[in-house]
Amino acid sequence: MLELELEKYIKPEMGAIWTRQTRYSIWLEIELLIMRAQEMLGQFPQGVAADAKRTAKFTISEIDEEDKKNDQEMVSFLNVVKKTISEQAAALIHGGITSFDIWDTARAVQMQRSNALIEKELAHLVNNLRSMAATYVYAMMMGRTHGIHAEPMTFGLKILNWADELQRQYSNLRKRKAGFFVGKISGATGNYGNVDPQVEVIVCRMLGIGSARISNQIVARDRHYAWLTALAGIGNTLEKIALQIRLLQQTEISEVCEPFTAEGGSSAMPFKRNPNKSERVCSLARLPRVFTIVAGENQSLQWHERSLDESANERVIIPLTAAFIHYNLCLMSEIMVGLRVDTEKMLENLKITKGAIFSEDVMIALTKKGMDRRQARKIAKEDALEAWEKKEDFIKILEADPRVTNLLSSEEIVRCFDYDHYLKNIPVIFARFGIKAPVAKEEKVKI
Repeated sequence: MLELELEKYIKPEMGAIWTRQTRYSIWLEIELLIMRAQEMLGQFPQGVAADAKRTAKFTISEIDEEDKKNDQEMVSFLNVVKKTISEQAAALIHGGITSFDIWDTARAVQMQRSNALIEKELAHLVNNLRSMAATYVYAMMMGRTHGIHAEPMTFGLKILNWADELQRQYSNLRKRKAGFFVGKISGATGNYGNVDPQVEVIVCRMLGIGSARISNQIVARDRHYAWLTALAGIGNTLEKIALQIRLLQQTEISEVCEPFTAEGGSSAMPFKRNPNKSERVCSLARLPRVFTIVAGENQSLQWHERSLDESANERVIIPLTAAFIHYNLCLMSEIMVGLRVDTEKMLENLKITKGAIFSEDVMIALTKKGMDRRQARKIAKEDALEAWEKKEDFIKILEADPRVTNLLSSEEIVRCFDYDHYLKNIPVIFARFGIKAPVAKEEKVKI
């Protein structure tokens, strides 16, 4: 028997939703609710559903044994259950409905339960990130574009960007979930030929899910595709955050470090502090993206009213997408809570280019004195590159350049190198998120 090492990446509460025991238990619940609905509509004798509920049971081993003969899981399940209920109930159960009336409705319940766990962890992570953003609101660091030093920013802004993206994912999930989790009890081709349409409405309401306005033998797979895509989007954001943590943890940067245990790291190089958790987030995030391709084909490649194109693969892609996204959310919360942030290293890294990062400020100062912007950019660039190549302070190169000093006084040049300039509108940004940023303290921004 092939053993897959999945347990490590599936939290127990999520795993419990997708066990065979849970699936069959939901199947039985739906079968009994259908009987109850038919009683309520006067189509079944009163009390037959309650009578069946008292005795109905199954074991997985019995279903497996039955399935050796049938190779049809629903039939095998029903055969086992029928042995435990009265003859009357056995004659009536599953009447007028098809296997995927049960399968798809049960899966919607499982998806909804999974979604509740994901929503909870997502909200928790967003709150953690917002709190961290407020903590590091004025922690100055180097902004990087193309992996290269750009202009100063703050670590709080970086984290708030992450929180905002995840907040959008959360809002999207909550807003659209009513359309994701939908059941159907409408018969073999969706025409309610042998079952009252009200049965579907009653049962789905009792289960707490929506009921399909129209279906064929299965619920249309655009719903599943939309949900899995939404989850994959969350995974993408988590991978983006994890990747940035990995980059900031590189030895040459060393501005953050994910939680680390004494026994962690390399088995060969004891000094190593590898970003294993962040790498795991990135690794697992790739699978839900791949699964969306399969889900898209499940949506489109159905023959007429039904084929089995989606049946086998959905047993893999739906539970594993939910499990991996939930796991990654939990892991990212763990990373962020234990994240070590070296603000002194951030300040140190600001000085690597010896002030060249203020070249835009110099260019703007020159243009305000009447210089053509093209010429101002050329001068600022030439002086910045000279400072970089000679490993000298940019300000000294400027002070020795008559093209600059003819227009700017020493005081005006110095004012171009003001780090606080990049902090002045931080409170405006944070206010958009309902976070009141304190007034920047001078000692926080001295370089």
